[in-house]
Amino acid sequence: MLINLENLDQALDRSFEAAVDPSLWPDVLNKLTAATGSYGANIIPANARSPDLIIATDSMKSPLEHYFDNGWHINEWRLRGIPLVLKHGTARDQQYTTREQFERLDYFRFQAKYGIGRSCIIGFSSPDDLLCLALHRRLESDFFSDEEAVIFQKARERLMASAMVMRGLSASRVGGMIEAFRSTGVAAIFFDRFCRVTEVTPDAEGLFGEEIYISKRTICSRVPNVTTAIQKRMRSVTTERWLRPDEPSGAITIPRDGVRPMVLRVQRLGGNLPDFFAHSVGVCLIEDTGRQQRHNLQQLRQLFGLTSTQAIIATMISQGMTLQNVAQDRAISYETARSHLRSIFSKTNTRRQAELATLLTRLNLVDLPSPTP
Repeated sequence: MLINLENLDQALDRSFEAAVDPSLWPDVLNKLTAATGSYGANIIPANARSPDLIIATDSMKSPLEHYFDNGWHINEWRLRGIPLVLKHGTARDQQYTTREQFERLDYFRFQAKYGIGRSCIIGFSSPDDLLCLALHRRLESDFFSDEEAVIFQKARERLMASAMVMRGLSASRVGGMIEAFRSTGVAAIFFDRFCRVTEVTPDAEGLFGEEIYISKRTICSRVPNVTTAIQKRMRSVTTERWLRPDEPSGAITIPRDGVRPMVLRVQRLGGNLPDFFAHSVGVCLIEDTGRQQRHNLQQLRQLFGLTSTQAIIATMISQGMTLQNVAQDRAISYETARSHLRSIFSKTNTRRQAELATLLTRLNLVDLPSPTP
C-alpha cells in the first residue's frame, strides 16, 4: 500500500479549510497526491468536463491540455466507472477495464506518454451534480488495491462535508442577494453552471406567463428563438466567451402581445468559488418596460368593464394607430376590430376615436407617442 495515512489525514483536514478559503484547493490536491503516492490529481464534474471547470496539480497541466485539445473529454473512457462511483463512492480502473484493455486502448496510451498509469475516481457531492476527484498513479505503479479503496471511501466523507460547506456558503450569499432584490423590487432568476434555475425572486415570478416561464429548471419562452437566445447567453457568460467579438451582446427582448416587451440581461455573479462548488454562477435580471402600461390596461378594464382585448385596442387607437393597423397587429379581421371598437365606444360613452383618445389621456391611462423630431 502506497498511502501514508498520517499525511492523508492532514490533507483532508486541509480540504475542510479550503471550504472556507477556495484558494487552498491546489495545495490540498498536492498533499493528496503526495499522501497517496500518485503522479497527480484533479477535480472535475462528471457531466460537464471542460477546461473551465477543473482544479488540478501542476503535474497534470500538460496531460489535461492534451486531454481537451484532442477530444478525450468527449469520449471519456472512465465514464464507465460512474455507476460504480454512484454505488460505492469510488471506482478503480480494474473494475471496468481489464489489464489487456488498459494496455491496448489509445486512451491509456496517451496517458502513458506522460507517465500516467492507473487511476481511482472518488465521487463526492450530490448524484445529480457529481464531482470526481481523480487520483492518477505513475505508469510503473500497480492498480489501486481493495484496501486503498476502503480508505478512499472513508476519505470521501470529509470531501463531501467540504463540498456541503462550500455550497452552503454560496447559497447564503445568493440568499442575501435575493433579500436585497426582494426589498428593492428587482426581478431576478439565478442559475447554476448547467444553466439550471436555482432561485427566483417574487418579482420575477410575477412576470411569468407564456412569454417567459420555468420548465424543468430551464428558462423558456413561447417564442423558440427567444428561448435559444437566453440559453446561449447564459452559457456564454459562464466563461470568458461573452467577451469575444462574435458573441451577441446587449439585452434580450421578450415580446408580449399588446404590451411593451420585457428586457432580460444576463450577468455572471463572480466570486472566488470554483464554479462547480457554487450554488449559482449567474443571474438573469428582467425589466418590465410595460409595467405602467399593464397597470393602465387593468385600470381601463375596471373603470369601463372592457375585456382584455378591448382594453388593448382602446390603448392602441388612443396612441394614434389606425383600425386597420390594429387589426393587423392583433391578427384579427378588420370587421372584428370594428366590432370591438363599437363596444369600446358604447362602454366609454364616446363616439369617435379622437374623443376616446382625449378621455383616456385625461384619465392618464395611455402613454402618448413621442413627437417626431
